[in-house]
Amino acid sequence: MIKKLSMVVILAASSLMVGTIFANPVGTTSAKPIATDLPSSTYVVKDGLKWTWASPVNIEFFGFNVLSAPSFHPGWRFATDDEMANMPTLADFGGGSIQSVVYWNSFYTQVNVDNFISGYVASTWGHSFYETFYVSPVPEPETYAMLLAGLGLLAFTARRRKQNI
Repeated sequence: MIKKLSMVVILAASSLMVGTIFANPVGTTSAKPIATDLPSSTYVVKDGLKWTWASPVNIEFFGFNVLSAPSFHPGWRFATDDEMANMPTLADFGGGSIQSVVYWNSFYTQVNVDNFISGYVASTWGHSFYETFYVSPVPEPETYAMLLAGLGLLAFTARRRKQNI
């Protein structure tokens, strides 16, 4: 009787392990993408754009994975063809260590450097095994200067009105 019970427990545990392995292969995860702002360690700045290596696939639904649109994070968008022609190099992306896959994907956690080396890169969706890149404009220093000047002018006007009352 104890042998039968032990055998049933072993079979049940084995089937659970096999089910877990097939549902979630090693090196991947099944979760929602991280919704917080991307830290500066996850993108490269070149020619006034932040570039992020967003995914090892280039379609919205691929197997277990859901690739979020660039707008999932405010300010990010697809790169234009001209921008893609002048994108950062593999070395700029730290050989693949500077990437943001967990911020855009529900399943994948790593990029595929071999695809990048082979030139399989895109921004717009539709290229299955291509690497996906998104961009976001970097605010120009003049924009900050104008914002500060405007705030200063508002403060000066408010102070002057307060003194006249």
